[in-house]
Amino acid sequence: MSNRINHPSVSQKLLVYLLLTSLVLVMLHVLFKYISIVIFDEKHGFLFELSNRLDLNDENSLPQWFTQVIFLVIAFLAYLAYRFTLVNEGSSLWLVIAGLGVLLSVDDVATLHEFGLQNLHNTFFEDMKSTFLVNSWILLLPFIVAGLGVLIYKAYRLLPVRTYGLIAVGGVIYVVGAVLVDSLTNNFLGRAFIEQGVMGGIEGGLQLIGSAVFLYAIADYLELYHRKQVVAVRNLLKPAPRSKAKV
Repeated sequence: MSNRINHPSVSQKLLVYLLLTSLVLVMLHVLFKYISIVIFDEKHGFLFELSNRLDLNDENSLPQWFTQVIFLVIAFLAYLAYRFTLVNEGSSLWLVIAGLGVLLSVDDVATLHEFGLQNLHNTFFEDMKSTFLVNSWILLLPFIVAGLGVLIYKAYRLLPVRTYGLIAVGGVIYVVGAVLVDSLTNNFLGRAFIEQGVMGGIEGGLQLIGSAVFLYAIADYLELYHRKQVVAVRNLLKPAPRSKAKV
């Protein structure tokens, strides 16, 4: 039986904080891209570098660090769910999700997908301009949709309806931002602010929202169905109280 509570839970507060932080990051991204590109034509060194540090799609930026942390937390919480869940109740699914969290976190800093996309483009679309329908994501889209579909189906079969629904919503939002919006951005190449500021903000914002909802799905599941184990882990991680030295 789940332990539901009336006041906002820790997982609900976490979701609110993540969404508010995501909104702030998107606003900063668009604002400083506008200032750097439109007002100063990317000729103001400090503002140019500052806009890059706040760029949702720059691997060396604050938003990317934030996204990396989200994926690491997803991996950690999914691993806890794996340890707390019986084999016939979806433990293997949680282990797969934990692995995906680690992989996406590494990809955020190692740009593995960009390396792969570049090689695919050079192989299949050499000397062709990237558009919405002519880009490497189109080649990978069937596999991505199939993988997401399998994940959602497994969640539907093994997890509570609430958790399954949140995982499905978070996963779809993330893929729409990472794949579809990124592909659509190719139609705006050469229009710097639209490409980097507006479309980059939409793409990165959807990825942040999707990953936040996905993280909330796991945290909410643990809070509702494994509250005692979570409290035990939290108490275990707490530093031991310091004993007062005797004089």
